[in-house]
Amino acid sequence: MATTADDALWVPVYKPRNGRSPDIFSEIPFVTCTGMFFGTPMVEEYPEEGKENSKHSNDGKIKPGAEYEKVQYLNLGEDDQMEIQGFVRTKMKTYTTRLSYILTLGLLRLFFSLVPTPEFKGDTQQNTYKKFTSYFVKEVKVLKAHEQSNNDKGDKYGHSDCLLEFNLSDGRKKILYEARIIRCMKLIYIWDNEKRNFLKLAGFDKGITRQELHSFKGQNRQKQSSKRIIYGYNEISVPVQTVLTLLVLEALTPFYVFQLFSLIVWLCELYLYYTFAIIIMSVVGITTSIIQTRKNQKNLKGTVNSLDEVVVRRGDDDYEKIPTTDLVPGDVIVVPSTGCQLQCDAVLVSGTCIVNESMLTGESVPITKTALPNNCREYKVKEDCNHTLFCGTKVIQTRIKSDEKVLAVVIRTGYLTAKGELVRSILYPPPADFKFETDSYKFIGILGFIAVLGVIYTVVSKSTRNINALDILIKSLDLITIAVPPALPAAMTVGKLYALNRLKNNKIFCINSRVINVSGSVDCVCFDKVTFRAEQRLDHVFEHKNNPVFQTGTLTEDELDMWGIVPVEDDKLKTVLKDVKALPVTSQLIRGMAACHSLNKIEGAVCGDPLDVKMFESTGWLLDDVYESDAEAHHHLVVKPATNEESFELAISKQFQFSSHLQRMSVVVKPSDRDSYTVYCKGSPEMVASLSTSSTPADVLVRLQEYTTQGYRVIAFAKRELGALSREELGKLHREDVERDLDFIGLIVLENKLKPQTAGVIKTLKEANLKVVMITGDNIQTGLHVAKECQIVDPDQTVVEVTVSEPSKYEPARLSYHVNSEGVLCDNKADCIGGDVEKDPHRNYCFAITGNSWSNLVNYFPDTVARVVTKGVVFARMSGLQKQQLVEEFKGLGYYVAMCGDGANDCGALRAAHVGISLSEAESSVASPFTSKEPNISCLPKVIKEGRAALVTSFGVFKLMLCYSLTEFVSVMILYNIDANLTSMQFLFIDICLILNFASFFGMTRAYETLDKVPPMTSLMSFVPISSMVLFMTLTAAYQLLAYYYIQSFEWFTPFVFDENDDKNFLSYENYAIYAVSMFQYIAMAVVFSKGKPYRRPLYTNIPFTLSLVVMTMVCVYISLTPAGWVMDVLEVLLPPAFDGRYAVLWIALLSFLSCIVAEDVLVEFVLGKVLLPRLEKLRNTKKRFLGVLKEMEQDPSWYTEKNTVLTEACEKEGNGLVNNGFVGSHGSLITKC
Repeated sequence: MATTADDALWVPVYKPRNGRSPDIFSEIPFVTCTGMFFGTPMVEEYPEEGKENSKHSNDGKIKPGAEYEKVQYLNLGEDDQMEIQGFVRTKMKTYTTRLSYILTLGLLRLFFSLVPTPEFKGDTQQNTYKKFTSYFVKEVKVLKAHEQSNNDKGDKYGHSDCLLEFNLSDGRKKILYEARIIRCMKLIYIWDNEKRNFLKLAGFDKGITRQELHSFKGQNRQKQSSKRIIYGYNEISVPVQTVLTLLVLEALTPFYVFQLFSLIVWLCELYLYYTFAIIIMSVVGITTSIIQTRKNQKNLKGTVNSLDEVVVRRGDDDYEKIPTTDLVPGDVIVVPSTGCQLQCDAVLVSGTCIVNESMLTGESVPITKTALPNNCREYKVKEDCNHTLFCGTKVIQTRIKSDEKVLAVVIRTGYLTAKGELVRSILYPPPADFKFETDSYKFIGILGFIAVLGVIYTVVSKSTRNINALDILIKSLDLITIAVPPALPAAMTVGKLYALNRLKNNKIFCINSRVINVSGSVDCVCFDKVTFRAEQRLDHVFEHKNNPVFQTGTLTEDELDMWGIVPVEDDKLKTVLKDVKALPVTSQLIRGMAACHSLNKIEGAVCGDPLDVKMFESTGWLLDDVYESDAEAHHHLVVKPATNEESFELAISKQFQFSSHLQRMSVVVKPSDRDSYTVYCKGSPEMVASLSTSSTPADVLVRLQEYTTQGYRVIAFAKRELGALSREELGKLHREDVERDLDFIGLIVLENKLKPQTAGVIKTLKEANLKVVMITGDNIQTGLHVAKECQIVDPDQTVVEVTVSEPSKYEPARLSYHVNSEGVLCDNKADCIGGDVEKDPHRNYCFAITGNSWSNLVNYFPDTVARVVTKGVVFARMSGLQKQQLVEEFKGLGYYVAMCGDGANDCGALRAAHVGISLSEAESSVASPFTSKEPNISCLPKVIKEGRAALVTSFGVFKLMLCYSLTEFVSVMILYNIDANLTSMQFLFIDICLILNFASFFGMTRAYETLDKVPPMTSLMSFVPISSMVLFMTLTAAYQLLAYYYIQSFEWFTPFVFDENDDKNFLSYENYAIYAVSMFQYIAMAVVFSKGKPYRRPLYTNIPFTLSLVVMTMVCVYISLTPAGWVMDVLEVLLPPAFDGRYAVLWIALLSFLSCIVAEDVLVEFVLGKVLLPRLEKLRNTKKRFLGVLKEMEQDPSWYTEKNTVLTEACEKEGNGLVNNGFVGSHGSLITKC
C-alpha cells in the first residue's frame, strides 16, 4: 500500500551525528514555529495533527540558545511569516522529565499541559526562552520515494521511478529521492538544501506557463501515487474531536483545575452543600461548552466536507473514473456537461463553464469561465481567474463542440486550494485581542498572592498557639479557596449568555461568545457601500422557479434601477434618454447594451450579474443559445430584438470577462447583416475613455462628475470594427488586440437608493462618536455621494482626495492632495484653488482614496499611511485584500474595529476585524462571529449596545466576585485571630443565597436605549476599576473591624474561647458581628457594582434582580434581629441578648452600605473618573496611537509637505504642483516625492 503524506509525516528521522551540532535544520527532529499565529480557543477546537502547543503573550519571540544561533523564517515577508528554530531531544532530559511525572503523581504533567514551555525545555537541549506570541512544536518527517515503489509496479501508461517531484512556493521544482518536511497549520514545508531553509509546498500554480498546462495529457497511476506521497489525499478534513477529548481539554483549563482543588479541600472539611452546588454548575458549564464546540465543529465539517467521483484522463483517449480524494496536481479531469461540485482548483483548457462561486464570494451570480489561452505567458491565478475553476464552486453548465470533452488541469488540492485557504483562516483565525481577559488573569494572580500572604499569616499565628498541624493545613488551604473564587468562570459567563439571548431575539446570531465583550469596545465601524448576494442555490435566479433573485446591499437598496442612457452622436453626448427601447435597432449603444455582458441562459431563464440583467432587460431584446449546424458544431449566444421584423441578430462569438483590475469587459460579435466582426466594450468611464480615440466627447468627465456627485452609478460603452475574420483568426484574438482605439458610443446611468434604515443607523453611530468608514468597490465619487447622503461625511466637512502615482522611469512616486472650492473632489486639477492653512488650522476635513492609490501609498509612502487612515472616510475601488489590509491598519492604530459586510468580497475584512457582522448566510461568512438575519445595518447598534452592556456586566460581576472573595477572606482572617471562623451553613448562605443568587440575575439588566459618546473601559488594571475595588475593600474591612471591636464594648459580651475538643463550634458574639455586617456588605456590593446609565438600564428595570435584593435584605434583617430558633441552630448564630447590640450591628451595616454608595458614585465615578482621570490622560501619552496621530496633525497642519521646499519648487517648475483649499502655507506644495 502506498504511503500517504499523512502517514509519511510520522516516519522516524535521522539523528544528528555524535559530537556535532545539527546542520541548521537538515538533520534535526524538532522545530518550533513562532510568529503571527496565536493560541486561541478556535485553535484548541481544531488542533493540528501531531503535537501542538500554544502560549499566550502580547509580544516577544523565541530566542535561540547557544547551540542554535541562527533563526530562520517560514513564508518570509508574507502575512503568515513565522520564525523557525531547530531542537534535538536528549535522552537524559527526556528520562528525567518522565521520572518527574511519576514522582509528582502526574501533577507535573498536568502543569506542563497548562504551561507547555518547561516540558519542551526539559526534553531538549537548553535554549533561552523569552516572551513570545505562540509556538507550534513539529516533528521533522522524512518522505522516501522507495516506500511506494514496491507497491506500484508501473502500468500500461508508464514505468515506475523512485523519485519525488516537489513544486516549491518560489516557482522552482525539486526532484529528490527523499525529503525532510514539517507540517504546520495544515501546510507542508520542504527542506531546501540550496536555500538552507524550509519552503512551502505549492501546487501547479507557481512557475508554469499556459502552454505547459495545455500540454498535460493526464497522469498514470504510478505518477498519481508518487504525488500523493507528497500532497496527500485531496480532502479538506476538519477534525471533530471526541466528547472525551473535549471533556479533558475543558476540564484541564486553569479555572477548572483550581475548582477541583477547591472541591477536594471542601470535601475534607465536609462543606458538602456548596461543593455539590459548584459541581452542578461546573458540569452544566462544561457540558454546555462541549455541546457548543461539537456543534460548531460538526457544522464546519458539514459545510466543507464533500466527496464525489470524477473522470480523469490517462492518456490521449483513455479515461477512468476515480474518487475525487485521489486527485493530485497534474491530473486532467473531465468536467461533466450536467455540472458538478469542484473538489480541487483546476485550469480550464478546453470548453466553457458556467460556474456559481458563492462559496468564495458570497454571490450566487453565474460566472462564465473560458478556456485558458494557449501561449507562452506564465500562468497566474489572480490574472487568470476567469479561466480557473476553484474548489467548492459549482459548475452549472458546460459548452463545447459536440464531439469533445470539457477538460481542466488540476493545479491545487486539499488545503492548497482556495476553499482550503478559507477553511484554514477559520481554523486559525487572528486572535480577538482584548485587555479585559488578560487583566482578569492578572487579578487572579493578585488574589493568589493575597491568599499566600494569608496562608503564611495563618500558619505562623496558629503555630504559635499550638494548633493541630492538620487543622492548620486545612484552614490554610481553605483560605486559598476563599481568596480565589472558584465560581468566577460560571458567574462571568452569565452576562454573555443573557446578551446572546437578547441578540438572538433580534435575529442576530453569534458563534463565539468571547466576541460579545469585544463588541462593547468598538470605536470604528467599516461598511461596504453596496454588495449583492443571492441565495446559495442558483435555482433562485430562474424565473420558472417562481423565486426571484434575492439580493441585499449593506447601505443601499437591494437592486440597481436604470435611470437613463446618454448616447453619443457626432462626437457629442446627447441629453439623457429615459426610455432605452426608444433607440432604433441600428443604434450602436443599444446593440452594445444587448450584447456586452456575461449573461447565460440556463433552463430557459436569463441569469447572471444583476447589473447585466437590469441592463439587458431594459433593451427589450432576447437571448438565445444557438448551435451552428456546421461540421464543427460551433456553439454561441445570440441576441436579437423582441420585435424582429428584419430578422436582425448579433452572434456573440468571443467574450473577455470582466476584470476588476482592468475595470472593463468586452465581447466580439458578428452582426447578421454583414460578414465583419465588431467588438463592444463596457467598463468604468475613466478606463473606457482612456482606451478610446480622440473622437471621444470632450465633456465626458464633466458629465461623469455631474452624475456621480448625485450618487448615480455610471458605465461607459465603446466599440470598434474588426473587419472580416476567419474562425482561426478569431480564436487567436487577445484582449489587448481588441480593447484599443475604441469609439466612445455612450453612457448608461443607474441609481441605487439608500435603504430606509441606513441614514438613521449612521446618525446613531456618529452621535456616539464612533468613526464610521465606507469601504467600497465603486467609483470614488459615487461612494462619496452615498457617504454624504447618509452623512458618513458631514455637510460641513471638506473632502480631500489622496492620490498616489507609481514611480516611472523618469520620475519618482508622487503623493498629492486635492479638493475644489465646494469641498468635493475635483477631476480637473486646474480647477483646484489655494489658500493658507495658518488661517484655519482646525478646518474640518477628511480623506478619500482609491484602491490603486492605497496600494501605492502603502508601498511608497508608509509613513503617511497612519495619517490617511486616521482621517480617511471613503475608501473606493478597494479589493477584498485591500479591505483586509485597511482593517488591519485600523487595528494597528488602536481602534476596536467592527466590519459589516455581506460576505461578497468581505470575508478577509470580516475575519480581520475585532467584530465581524455578516449580512449573508453564504458559506463565505462562516468565519464571521455575528450573522444577522435582517439584511440591513440596523443590527450594528444592537450588537454594540449589547456588547457594551455585556462588558459593563462583566466588569461588575468580576468586581462583585473579587470583592466577595476578599470580603469573605477579611471575615475569616479577623476570626482566625481568635481561632474562630464562619460556620459551614453561614458560608453556604453567603455563597449560594447571596452571591450566586445575585450573579445569576446580575446580567439580566438590558442595554441602555442609546449609545453613549464614550465606550466603557476595557482594562481592569486601569486607575478607576482598581480605585473602586481598593476603596470598597478598605471600607468593608474597616466596618468589619468596627463591628468586631464595637460588639466587645457591651456589658453582656463574653469573648470566644477555642475548644480543641469541639473545633467546629464557632458560636460567639464576634462571629455574629462579623457575619451580620458582612451579609449586608454583599448586598451593598451587588448594588454598587450593578451600573446603569449610560450602558445599561437602571437597576430597578431588572425586576428579578431587584426582587432578589429586596427579599435578601429582608432575610438578612430578620437573621440579624429576630431569627427563629431553628434558623439560629442551622446558621449556628449566637444572638446578642439585648437589642442594643443587634441594632448597633445594623447601624454599622447601614453606614457601610451608604459609605460604599457615596465612595463609588461620588469619589470613584465623578471625582476620579470624570474630573481627575481626563486631566491625567492629557498629561501622559495616550495608549491609542490614532489619538497621537490626530494630535500631531492638529499641531502641524502643514505636515503634507514635510517642509521640503526644494522638491516643491522642482514640482512647480514641472507644472505638477497642486495647491489646495486651506491646507498648506506659502512654503509648501501638495506634492511629496518618494
